[in-house]
Amino acid sequence: MTFGVILLGLVIAVSVIGSVIPQQREAMYYVRQYPSHYQLILQLGLDRVFTSWYFIVIIILLCLNLILCSLLRWRFLQKADPAAAVLGLVSDVKLPLEKRQAVETYLENILHCRKVDAGKKRIYLKYQFGRYGTFITHLGILLTVIFFAAGMALPKLHDTSCYPGESIQLDDGTDIAVESFSIEDDTGRLDYRSVINVTLPDGRSTGPSELSVNHPVSIGSLKVYQQTYGTIGQVSVTDNAGHKDSFFVESNDFLSADGKNGILIDNLYPGLEETEEGTKLIMSTSGRYENPVYLFMVMQEGTQEAMLAFPGDELEVGGYTYRFEAPVEYPGLRIKKAPAYANICLLIAVLILTAGLFITFLLAPVTVLVDEEGYLLPGGKPEGVRLKLKASAAGKGETHA
Repeated sequence: MTFGVILLGLVIAVSVIGSVIPQQREAMYYVRQYPSHYQLILQLGLDRVFTSWYFIVIIILLCLNLILCSLLRWRFLQKADPAAAVLGLVSDVKLPLEKRQAVETYLENILHCRKVDAGKKRIYLKYQFGRYGTFITHLGILLTVIFFAAGMALPKLHDTSCYPGESIQLDDGTDIAVESFSIEDDTGRLDYRSVINVTLPDGRSTGPSELSVNHPVSIGSLKVYQQTYGTIGQVSVTDNAGHKDSFFVESNDFLSADGKNGILIDNLYPGLEETEEGTKLIMSTSGRYENPVYLFMVMQEGTQEAMLAFPGDELEVGGYTYRFEAPVEYPGLRIKKAPAYANICLLIAVLILTAGLFITFLLAPVTVLVDEEGYLLPGGKPEGVRLKLKASAAGKGETHA
């Protein structure tokens, strides 16, 4: 049991670490969030503790420990005879005949104990099922650990991005539409929130639901988390006939009608900054891009020229007008789908554990030995029964609850 308690403590400690440190993010996330400790986090696998080798070893050892404890306990319970175990004992509370009869009356009529006659001795038994409380508790812990581990391993994770106004469809036909996304609230404070609508293949829908960090949207066996965010550029292209189309652009995207003339996107940057060495591009920032700027190459007639553009700027290349639009902020979603039976099994395991604790502490077995001199409670428990027996004996033949 000591080894089992140590293993449980290790499981709790590792689980707390896995709850405090966000799990399964990209390495750069930990570099930015934990600049002083990211090397330790990555080296020890604290970014993926629930799938790390040491956590799996601890879980396996704990399961083996619980199985062995349960088997030994079951074997002991099957062989043990509570009545036979006390036959060789003698009473430790000495009482005259009248008071012994009062005790026996209390045991039979008030506590409704089962009586076993053994010559001049009588053994009163109740709540003997309580002997199985620790076994059921061990079984409940074992099943809880197994199903919790299964709940961590079985769910399928899918990371994806979706731009506001668009939707993605999963392999099973589930549709996830992002209606809006914002990085900052009205006061300018960072507050990453999305409004999404999840529709299952059977037609069930969440309706427009708000999604934020640590507040996933759930429906059926599906959970959608807001994991990351991003900003992407957008360029509108209009031909001479007035036909217009819009494109989300990333690094190295080439917008061209003939494959020769057009614009090659280098990247979208948060803005420009003035330094002693001159004007430089801001390479990274947190939150919203305050003054976004596009860096791109103009490809025309075999020549290329690097240029900068701001939202609202237009450029004509090869008979097409390119307009640089305001960038779009979008969420990075983590979609987690767990088998429905995993949560049901975990709930059953917790109920078994609760039942085991209830039986262990509230239905403790009662064994009372009565002989020609008095009575004995082997082990002196439960204390409540001992006090009631004393009260019944003190009542000169009357029983008192």
